[in-house]
Amino acid sequence: MKHLENLLWIDLGSKDDYRIHFGDTPITRLIRKIVGLDREAAMAEFSRFLDDQSLNSRQIHFVELIVDYIVKNGFIEDRKVLLQDPFKSVGSMSALFKDKMNIAREILKTVDTFSERL
Repeated sequence: MKHLENLLWIDLGSKDDYRIHFGDTPITRLIRKIVGLDREAAMAEFSRFLDDQSLNSRQIHFVELIVDYIVKNGFIEDRKVLLQDPFKSVGSMSALFKDKMNIAREILKTVDTFSERL
């Protein structure tokens, strides 16, 4: 972490430059946003849903889309993204999981863990 701070705040600019471009974004959040997340790590977190035999193919596809998004972006900053494409092309989470809202809540908790770790 110290090396990244030196790189960003001394070698490439100043702390003020960083704040101008990235505001109060923690370095760890910025890095995760830039490089994304390892697919295996994301799959491991969501495996209990992906392997859940009680979920139908559309529900599993929705979870796979979440994994893809997190792999690409590192985390989901705002859950509202789940109301946009490609998610909405599968259906809204409330409609997809209407009979399994407990699972939907667990999925959202898992989504939040990626943000909380930063």
